[in-house]
Amino acid sequence: VPLFQGLRKGDIDITMEIWLPNQNVVWNEAVKAGEVLPVGKSLEDNWQSTFLIPGYVQDEYPDLDSVEDLKDDQYKALFSEPDSGGKAVLYGCIAGWACRGVQEGTEAGDGQLVAYGLADHVELRDPGTAGALAAAVQGAFTKKDPILFYYWGPTKLMLDLGYPTDVVDLDQPDPSECAGNDPVHGCAFPAAEVMIAMNTELVADAPYLIPFFKNWDWSAGNQLAADGWYAENEANYETAEDAFTATAVWYLSNNDSWKSWVPEEVAEKVTAALANES
Repeated sequence: VPLFQGLRKGDIDITMEIWLPNQNVVWNEAVKAGEVLPVGKSLEDNWQSTFLIPGYVQDEYPDLDSVEDLKDDQYKALFSEPDSGGKAVLYGCIAGWACRGVQEGTEAGDGQLVAYGLADHVELRDPGTAGALAAAVQGAFTKKDPILFYYWGPTKLMLDLGYPTDVVDLDQPDPSECAGNDPVHGCAFPAAEVMIAMNTELVADAPYLIPFFKNWDWSAGNQLAADGWYAENEANYETAEDAFTATAVWYLSNNDSWKSWVPEEVAEKVTAALANES
């Protein structure tokens, strides 16, 4: 959310992933006000869910297949922790992520927990960082512990854990049952529109970016390839920024699809620059 507000104000020029409907209200406001221009889409083969459980948990409790089951004392106890007062603990979205508002509600709607009648049964817990959320999930799977959690894809972690076979999405009302397919009103997340957005003031300064982003194609295959290389090599770099830069160099050096996103003379310059990278 702060990132998007920076885009609206012009403190940030480009944002590569605006997940809708997570930010529908502020997105529509910004586009209507002429502050933000959508210039393409990314990650069209995506998914996200608030209510995921390990497959081994459902194997042990086959009747646990819906969010409604989280009202049952047996399943609340399954996911409870010593400090949760008997409620099931949901490792959810981090404060500042737009999906957090979908879970706990905004001015646009009551949110999934209230709409599902789960407020008295489930405690939404903020992991603090994306890394801490991933660590909690991975740790539970390693120990075969029960865990109720939010996550999304395409991501290497979910691929490694076996989504959707070994990671189970509890049944929720279909997005078509919510106004505007917006999960803040109490339904499952639909497949997101992941928008690439520019601050409108940049259009005059860099008009060549618009055809570039129209050609951009960041599929699950591209995402998982880059995500996987980063995960395997990040320990070799002093900072995350260095590791991300190295990932970009690796991707550009080992994949040709990006050459169709830019004019031929630009592709030639990038290829020449990559040849100088160690």
